[in-house]
Amino acid sequence: MNSDLILYSIKGLRYRALRSWLTILGVVIGIAVIILLVSLGQGITNSINKELDAFGSNTMIIMPGSQESLSEGGGPAGQGATKGKMYKNDMDRLGNIGGIGIMSPFLYGVFGVSYKGETASITITGIEPENYMEIYPNLKLAKGRLPKDGDRHVIAIGNKIAYELFKNDLEVNSAVKIREQQFRVVGIFEPTGGTFDDTDTSVFAPFEDVEGMMSKSLSKGEIAGVLIGVKKGYDVGEVQKEVEFAMRNSHKVKEGEEDFMVITSDFIAEQIGAITGLLTAFLGAIAAISLVVGGVTVSNTMFMSVLERVKEIGTLKAIGANRKDIMDVFLFESAAIGFLGGAIGIAFGLGLVGVLLLFDVPAAPSLELVAFCAIFSVLLGAVSGYIPARQAAGMNAVEAMRYE
Repeated sequence: MNSDLILYSIKGLRYRALRSWLTILGVVIGIAVIILLVSLGQGITNSINKELDAFGSNTMIIMPGSQESLSEGGGPAGQGATKGKMYKNDMDRLGNIGGIGIMSPFLYGVFGVSYKGETASITITGIEPENYMEIYPNLKLAKGRLPKDGDRHVIAIGNKIAYELFKNDLEVNSAVKIREQQFRVVGIFEPTGGTFDDTDTSVFAPFEDVEGMMSKSLSKGEIAGVLIGVKKGYDVGEVQKEVEFAMRNSHKVKEGEEDFMVITSDFIAEQIGAITGLLTAFLGAIAAISLVVGGVTVSNTMFMSVLERVKEIGTLKAIGANRKDIMDVFLFESAAIGFLGGAIGIAFGLGLVGVLLLFDVPAAPSLELVAFCAIFSVLLGAVSGYIPARQAAGMNAVEAMRYE
């Protein structure tokens, strides 16, 4: 395509500036939606993967109930676990599995925590103090320390619990009341800001303290579950099979009838993957609709342009323009609309992503996404303008010049 035809196409767009910009706006919206939704989907995926890594690939949790009960909202021990219960003596069978490095029972429940005249309902987890760092290797303290062996009536708390939940900030050595018992804050965790990581709202206490507070709602020796750390060098999947076999024997149930579940990072990824899969499909459908609307808008504009310029097309052919030249003019115009719409749409979409990031919404735009949208917008314009361009190129010069 020579420079004269390019300049001619640009003048055509400038002559119909209002219609051109309205058409460009349709492409802008479509590309911006793609940038926003794909970045949001990728950001959520990245957050999930990051927090699954924090969970630990060598960590597993055994809890009462089945996978079905988990999806139906089964609660912790002492709060209506929908199927089955676990007891400390379940750990006796697990102790014979060679791949298990550490093993700790845990309890958790919602308690009223009072501080300087205010009371808030908070979930408190109780585990054996010596296992804190081995079970939760990614815990980082901003202040103080973790509970240790022999400690009673102490807690370590998340950053939001310390500095956002109550009007008065909690600090190390602050005293709170839980079930009319006084507890002392010994540690405050660093903020994580994670979407799925609940460290910022976590409260940890010694297992015996939580067991005592829940004594009226628990059977003797009942626990919410067992935290397990698999030894290095052992395959987590193989250890999981041994754990499941031992638990079936302990609970005297057959395979497929388990009243417990073993949660690993792979299990969590599978459960969340099902949700993110639906989310991705939904976002993709919205993006597809935006693209279709943008493409139809470009085609409509180019058809109108052809109808308005029938005599002009006839004149061009009369002075020597061939079929390819006419087609190139209209294809260039539609591609230019796609290019401008893509460029503005990318900038607008990245701006929206920036706003999401200001509110700590996970979004992760990439250079690959930007490059794809830039190329795709030009192709969208060219493809949408192909049929109108072909119609214009196929006109008879004499008939076009006589067109009223």
